[in-house]
Amino acid sequence: MPERRPHVLVPILRAQAAPALLQVADAILRREGGDGHVLGVVEIPQGREIAKSVTVARRYRSLLQRITGMERAGFGVQVRVAHNLAQAVREAVFENGSTLVVLEWPGLNRRRADRHLEDLIADPPADLILIRPGEDPDLHGGRILVPVRGGASAELALRAAAALARQRRARLTVMHVYEPRTPPERRRAESAAFRHALKVLGRARADLLEVESNAPAAAIRAEASRHRMVVFGAYAEAARSSVVVSLRLSDTVRRLPGTVIVAKSARAVQPVWDYESAPSPLLRSADLSTVVDRWFAENTFHSREFKDVGRLVDLKRQQGLTISLGLPTLNEGQTIGGILEVMRQNLVEAHPLLDEIVVVDSGSTDDTAAIARSLGVRVHQHPDILPEYGSFRGKGETLWKSLHLLAGDIVAWCDTDISNIHPQFVYGTIGPLLADPRIGYVKGFYRRPLRFGGEEQTAGGGRVTELTARPVINLFYPELSGLLQPLSGEYAGRRELLERLPFFTGYGVEIGHLIDIVENFGLNRIAQVDLGVRIHRNQELFDLSKMAFAILQVAVKRLGDRHRMHLVEEVNRSMKLIHYNEDRFFLELRQIEDWERPPMASLPEYLARRHQLRTADQQEQKNGARKSEQRAIAQAGPAPDRGPEPPGGHAGDEIARAVDRAQDAKGGPGGVLGHQGPR
Repeated sequence: MPERRPHVLVPILRAQAAPALLQVADAILRREGGDGHVLGVVEIPQGREIAKSVTVARRYRSLLQRITGMERAGFGVQVRVAHNLAQAVREAVFENGSTLVVLEWPGLNRRRADRHLEDLIADPPADLILIRPGEDPDLHGGRILVPVRGGASAELALRAAAALARQRRARLTVMHVYEPRTPPERRRAESAAFRHALKVLGRARADLLEVESNAPAAAIRAEASRHRMVVFGAYAEAARSSVVVSLRLSDTVRRLPGTVIVAKSARAVQPVWDYESAPSPLLRSADLSTVVDRWFAENTFHSREFKDVGRLVDLKRQQGLTISLGLPTLNEGQTIGGILEVMRQNLVEAHPLLDEIVVVDSGSTDDTAAIARSLGVRVHQHPDILPEYGSFRGKGETLWKSLHLLAGDIVAWCDTDISNIHPQFVYGTIGPLLADPRIGYVKGFYRRPLRFGGEEQTAGGGRVTELTARPVINLFYPELSGLLQPLSGEYAGRRELLERLPFFTGYGVEIGHLIDIVENFGLNRIAQVDLGVRIHRNQELFDLSKMAFAILQVAVKRLGDRHRMHLVEEVNRSMKLIHYNEDRFFLELRQIEDWERPPMASLPEYLARRHQLRTADQQEQKNGARKSEQRAIAQAGPAPDRGPEPPGGHAGDEIARAVDRAQDAKGGPGGVLGHQGPR
């Protein structure tokens, strides 16, 4: 099994201790690589409704984001709602694949023991570092002491100490105490274990100190008085105990004035279950209503949390991601111009969050396409994309084909009939994906007012959602019952997830996505975000009837797939629509069917295009490195004459040709803001 990429989880019990915890976690990640998350836990007493904690969770998330911002630590932020801290930490370790937990040490003087916390320390789900912050956490120019006996916990202590010494430019002392009465064979074994543990230091410099003493605790205390931090390995004889230092050392730890760290390796404890392969027993045993309530409290965001778009751009760059925005259109001439101007000014020019904006049109008969092109945005007709696979009418078809067209690692879609457009309709759905790696798909929700005469009622709207989608979800897919607006047109997802989803070609695309994600990837891959108030063109009841019929078809088909039954083949796919015309009415039989497109990752044309785009990107990176080298040579002075330039042109020309080849891939080019029209 390949070694897991390091991931550090930092639960915050008290805001005052956060700086010390983040310093240690950041030091380890800088030395060993990987990434990390700060974890906030909203503890809910038994009997209290979990879903009501959504506002508390949101505020806690904002507080932790400010803390990580002040500490300049590149950590993501997660908030869990649970009945106790230990439960939340275990589940977060499982979901994130965490290899190390950095936690504030509850201490030796607790009058009231927390049995859940003691159980977490006794049987940690990952390597554990407990920190008791000192009065002055700044170690620049200071000294760090690591008393070592040997074993997995000692090696973890040395790794942490070496990372801190490197980050803070502190002097590292590694100490081992021999008792004079120790038999020679045991002494040799101790010495061998000590030398073996030192191998984890690698190239880190350390002063080795080996002493003899009848009172090891006193010897360690005397040496520790000359150091500003002491890092212990956990008490080996108490591997399955919350006691992490021996009784002889406990008094020493109490008296030490500086920062004290205790490291406990999970390898020292035989795991109760395999966190790599087994599903979380805590989630499995919980009842469905509680699972949904917890998801609602933990995975419901507000767009205000991501209004600092500059921070989102930093997160995008840190993660090496690109982001595309796809705008599906059909006769949206009244609104498309304003939408494009707002997105370009705010999310491309002011803050380069979006790498690509593309309009994918479905045969508009108005000036939608002309307006978009006049603003420098590429427009593609969806029948022209992957033409060898034919074409269907419908929004889902447009989205499926746009996924082939767009190049970003994250793809966002936004409806184009919005009259009160704001950048939050896009950055709001992108934000959770950048902030939390476990989330793969984000749905927007909003207050959607309806106009009745001259009066606007903000409580209205979402008629198909409330009368069709949510009742069907609660009946057959209750895991999704916490989604406020499952049919919203503002959402974003990671390509690695989207390319593995089938797309229904019509109105059922959104509910199909949600059902497939929850049944194949899990509920916690989905999040939702409050986008405020959205004003758009309201559809007639006649059109809403067709929409509801298509949505029911998709829900019934997926229900049949679950139970290996061909339910859709046994239900009626045609709908009798009622037409009212003044004082008469009549029936019209309309065939309404959502076709199912396969996952994009199953198409050879898509795989070829992704390969071409990656090749062009790699070539561009090589070209950038070559230009940097040329600039360095130019700054060093003129180079000797090497004769005429070889045929083939400049490196920049070769890159341009590589990009052109990628953009001319079968199925249509990926749109880039500023390039007009399809090739």
